[in-house]
Amino acid sequence: MQITYFFDVCSIWCALSDEVIAEVGRRYGADVEITWKIALINGGQPMKAGPDQELWYYDRCEVVTGRRFNHRWLERKGLSTWVPNILIAAAWRFGKGKEVHLALKSAGMDRGEPILQRARALKLAAQASGIATEALASALEDPALAAELRDSLAEFESYRIDQRPAFVLRSAIGDTAVFSGIYRSEPIFAALEAMLRDEEKYREHAASHPPIPVA
Repeated sequence: MQITYFFDVCSIWCALSDEVIAEVGRRYGADVEITWKIALINGGQPMKAGPDQELWYYDRCEVVTGRRFNHRWLERKGLSTWVPNILIAAAWRFGKGKEVHLALKSAGMDRGEPILQRARALKLAAQASGIATEALASALEDPALAAELRDSLAEFESYRIDQRPAFVLRSAIGDTAVFSGIYRSEPIFAALEAMLRDEEKYREHAASHPPIPVA
């Protein structure tokens, strides 16, 4: 079983679904292969929303979920989520992606730090990972890494979805389930259990039956 998890570190809904994907890892271990991929909000282009609009969304999130996040990481309109996300992608190359992801998410979503600022994001990433600031700064200018983010976004869009987080579940027998915008655990685990159960039944059949007859 494979799960591709599409996220943007600046999404409150992804902050919630990060907890779901972590629970998948704890519950299923090696039985479920998880691949994290970045799907930049607004395609990495400047966002139309500013602090006032973001506060409205965060108020709504609190009503829906009971969870409160800090919207002040977004200082003004016209900013992009490119910098913190490409830093996470850069840190993946050094085996420190989880540390950088958590540091940037906590700084932005919990403390409201301006993680879209290049200098601030670089400092946080370097402190969390132990990677030299110069190495991370170099990665920000790496065209190959930028291409990876564009490819990841294109894959996300290929499913004809536009809401983050997104989960693409694909079983060993070819069944696929796509969830877009779903951040609650119940539907994800229901689909996983059903798909894993069918995988097991296919294995049972294969163990006791000859191969399919040749046409």
